[in-house]
Amino acid sequence: MIDDAKEIFDEMYHKGLVPDAVTYHTLIKGMFQAGRPQNAKELFKDMCSHGQQPNIVTFSIMIDGLCSQGNLDEALTLLKKIEESQLKPDLVTYCILINGMCKAGKINDAKELFSSLFENGLRPNVYVYSAIMKGLCREGLIDEAYKVFRDMEKGGCLPNNCCYNIIIQGFLKHEDLPKAAELINEMVDKGFSADATTIELVVRLLCNDDLILRLLKVLVRI
Repeated sequence: MIDDAKEIFDEMYHKGLVPDAVTYHTLIKGMFQAGRPQNAKELFKDMCSHGQQPNIVTFSIMIDGLCSQGNLDEALTLLKKIEESQLKPDLVTYCILINGMCKAGKINDAKELFSSLFENGLRPNVYVYSAIMKGLCREGLIDEAYKVFRDMEKGGCLPNNCCYNIIIQGFLKHEDLPKAAELINEMVDKGFSADATTIELVVRLLCNDDLILRLLKVLVRI
């Protein structure tokens, strides 16, 4: 499919048609998804050389693709290019980078980037909060994740279903059932529900609880 798209793209040039930014974006994204980052980078260079100035969407697609391929250093290089240009990174760009840093195990860099948003006058949205909380939970920093969770509402960003499930799963993985139960009740009261992963963790913990196992053995005999 991606080769067919590239063939049509090349035909446009042969016919004297200049692809617009949307066309480049679609093809660059497709190359990354097909596991062909080198082709994506070549298209990005081609876009610049043919007078199509990359915008913040272009850079975000490139950064997302590079992060997904584990090329965090190249992604950060692009961030510097954005900052040196007249463009300004938006929350989508920052969210992608925070996700990439967390997945690469660079939680301190992610925390620093997250803090810089406030310093630059930006208000993180629910997606940015979810990204940093997920990263903190992955690294076992559940107390920090919980603080971020509570701070987001104070900052005017209401947690959604995803945020609740992330923090609840963090406490469940640390076998803190009382705190997880408290948050589950809070989540339900706000009209949200547990996702499949949260339910699986609850069941797994209950099944590993000696008291529950003893009760089940008694019930089997009845």
